[in-house]
Amino acid sequence: MIALMRIDNRLIHGQVALVWTKYLGVNRIIVANDDIVKNEVQKATLKMACPSSAKCSILTVEDAIGVLNDPRAEGLKIFIVVNNPRDARRIAEAVKAVPAVNISNYGHLGNDLHSRTRITDTVYIADEDFEEFARIQKTGKPCHYQVVPDNPPLDLYELIEKVKK
Repeated sequence: MIALMRIDNRLIHGQVALVWTKYLGVNRIIVANDDIVKNEVQKATLKMACPSSAKCSILTVEDAIGVLNDPRAEGLKIFIVVNNPRDARRIAEAVKAVPAVNISNYGHLGNDLHSRTRITDTVYIADEDFEEFARIQKTGKPCHYQVVPDNPPLDLYELIEKVKK
């Protein structure tokens, strides 16, 4: 069973490893990213950041889709973590069991902040991201901005519409 999918630049870090994993009660974290799967240092770092209560799998997006659509995944409680809207959209379109998308800590790192649109204090999106979120919305899956479970979830689609006006 898939508990949640999260878009977060940092992938596995304190909020994901400690707060969200415990809150969701998951026993598996799947990091889906086509580049990180090729980087042994990043993979090792992510696995070290994973809490002992969950197993960490680092997969390409296509491999993650295959695992998530496998009937055996129903016996697990899975938290999917991606670091960009494109990967989230690919999974949301291909995996019916994704219940919702959560986002925080996206797009605010790097030197191109001036070229991104501020959605919240921790979410800045590039022009191409608007289309990705529109495509995620077409899947019917809700997308919430929520840093930690104690924060109230805010509808990201509504936040984007407010910024566009």
